[in-house]
Amino acid sequence: MNIEELVKKYPNDFELGSKVRELYYKGRQLTDELEEKMKDAKIFESPDGGKTVYVRGWGQPTSERKLVENTNQLKLFNE
Repeated sequence: MNIEELVKKYPNDFELGSKVRELYYKGRQLTDELEEKMKDAKIFESPDGGKTVYVRGWGQPTSERKLVENTNQLKLFNE
């Protein structure tokens, strides 16, 4: 729901503020639940097509990724 729809649906400032806070806290709760579920998840990335592989935690910026040593990748396709 966008802000224009909220303003039209809740013209009273008190009701609008109440609804905005409700939506904010609901979104914050969903984000917190997702972060808890994904806290141990890892993301593996290879910016060069598989020659090097990096790993980082879910939600972490790419600046925090670490090089994975000895990946021993399985080649599925002929080059």
